[in-house]
Amino acid sequence: MQKFLSTLIYGTLAVIVIIYLFSAMHWPGFQDVALGILWLHVGAYLIYSLTAKGQEPRIIYPLGALTVVILVNIFKLGADTAWIAFAVYFFCVGYAAFHLLVKNYMGKNEISFLPTLNAIVVGVYLLAGIMKIMHLEFADVLFIGSSGAVAFMLLLTGATKGLKRQK
Repeated sequence: MQKFLSTLIYGTLAVIVIIYLFSAMHWPGFQDVALGILWLHVGAYLIYSLTAKGQEPRIIYPLGALTVVILVNIFKLGADTAWIAFAVYFFCVGYAAFHLLVKNYMGKNEISFLPTLNAIVVGVYLLAGIMKIMHLEFADVLFIGSSGAVAFMLLLTGATKGLKRQK
């Protein structure tokens, strides 16, 4: 059950990154799916937190972050301000980076190259977002590619958490 929930958490987070890509690029679509995926992500985290009692004390950080997201979404806090786009992007990067870079979060991963590749992908994603905010040339292409890479690494990391290699 925990393996399914951790894969679901990482999978829904990958979809959230792609939804943010659609939003940042001003592409139509995914508006109706966005809230459903957010609630699926929150529900998976809540069920995981109930089944993993005492095993994962760091789960309080994403649960706190998700609470903030829900409160901002419900009360439409900062919806009229210009800085909200920057805050949402850096929150998305930090949230994805937490899941990709924190060692042994929600289970061990025995793939040796994965932490290095995750760090590179998160760094490029951060750089691409900053380039997009500054409206630099080729920022859109880099942002699209890095968003896809982050989503793929979230899927790969989530699917391989807790798997034991047979020797």
